[in-house]
Amino acid sequence: MNYIKKIAFLCLAILFMSCALQNEAKPKINQGIYGNVRWLAGNQMPSPDEPRNSGATVQRKISIYEVTSFKQAIGMAPLFTEIKTKLVKTIISNKKGYYEASLAPGFYSIFTQEPEGGYFANTFNGEGQIAVVEVKKGEVFRFDININYKAAY
Repeated sequence: MNYIKKIAFLCLAILFMSCALQNEAKPKINQGIYGNVRWLAGNQMPSPDEPRNSGATVQRKISIYEVTSFKQAIGMAPLFTEIKTKLVKTIISNKKGYYEASLAPGFYSIFTQEPEGGYFANTFNGEGQIAVVEVKKGEVFRFDININYKAAY
């Protein structure tokens, strides 16, 4: 009988843990962006002998600016020293790398602020805009950030 109680307790613990993990990935906002921040460094070349490295989740300050072009940023991609567009919002991802930000509909550029200094963004569109996301009315957009300026591919 004691064995059955232990199994029941274990099943309940697993159920509660899975619910908690699901809540972490599901945004609590109704409009804006959310995602995970990961750090990738070193050799990232695929290998049949090694599992794929998906990076470690990290806590970072995330700066959300009005959509920014290369002409409005100082520095060389993917690290910039200054952003010359209007700062809309600053948030910090949690220790598991998760973040979310409520935003009005529109276009934004997303940067992480790196501990060594500088603003990181490694995605660009064909119009010369940096790390652009579009927020639509009543929608939440997933934007994962892979910080990889110290990785080799």
